[in-house]
Amino acid sequence: MKILIAEDDTISRRMLEKVFNGQGYEIFSAADGAAAWRILEEPDHPHLLVLDWMMPGLTGVEIVQRVRERPDGHTYYIIILTSLDTPADTSFALDGGADDFVSKPYHADSLRSRANVGKRIVSLYEKLSEKMRLLEEAHATISHLAATDELTGLYNRRFFNEHFTQSLSAARRYSFPLSLIMADIDKFKTVNDTYGHAAGDKVLKAFADILRTVGRTEDICARWGGEEFIILLGHTSCAGAIIVAERVRSVMEAECQRITSIAVTVSLGVAELNGDEDAEALLKRADSALYRAKDEGRNRVVVG
Repeated sequence: MKILIAEDDTISRRMLEKVFNGQGYEIFSAADGAAAWRILEEPDHPHLLVLDWMMPGLTGVEIVQRVRERPDGHTYYIIILTSLDTPADTSFALDGGADDFVSKPYHADSLRSRANVGKRIVSLYEKLSEKMRLLEEAHATISHLAATDELTGLYNRRFFNEHFTQSLSAARRYSFPLSLIMADIDKFKTVNDTYGHAAGDKVLKAFADILRTVGRTEDICARWGGEEFIILLGHTSCAGAIIVAERVRSVMEAECQRITSIAVTVSLGVAELNGDEDAEALLKRADSALYRAKDEGRNRVVVG
């Protein structure tokens, strides 16, 4: 473990280094408070500190106060070493944020034992912090998996429905436009039957990539099921949604064959929220528009 020794007296500093030399510590030495603070500003600095109280530049107690004000979230164990030994001095140092107070002259074994206590505390904190980091990463991964479609990487139906409910409520409350686009890959069963399911999966992934490329950051694109997809466009009127849908349609028509070696198109239905219309009614209108697009020849955008 790294340990910082800050002592302005050269002989005393060498004696402190000798106390911790060969005891499993990586020793960083500073001849004054300013030098000690420079070490503590380095990215991978020590968290176990032995500081002389009286030093030029910055005193040990001033360093303690600065360290405790840092927002980096690290745990520090700080021992103040000084010839001052009144109860008032001890209280001042400990109340200022020091973890231990050792009076000079000190006994080497006692000082080393006190530092070892700090070493255990810092080590435990570092292990706990690493476990918390891994837990947070695992939670983020689980949350991501729960919200996304495994094949396409788009949001899944459950996540979409949760967000849709919230967006619908906000659109009603604050009277801003909200639109839906439902999209279905044309003749997808034929793709699977002719080229195989692996090729079909490739088409689904290609279309998902197109949605991510064409869609705005704030749009919610999800796989609704099978070869059907849905896009939620907040603060977007029907006219704006038609522009987005037509862009998706044209990019799919132009790019799918280049990406997958299979010429595939997509049909889309668009609907804008009307007044106090509920989610089911809005979805039904978008879905009906999609099926009209299919019935009218596919590879087109129809408004519901």
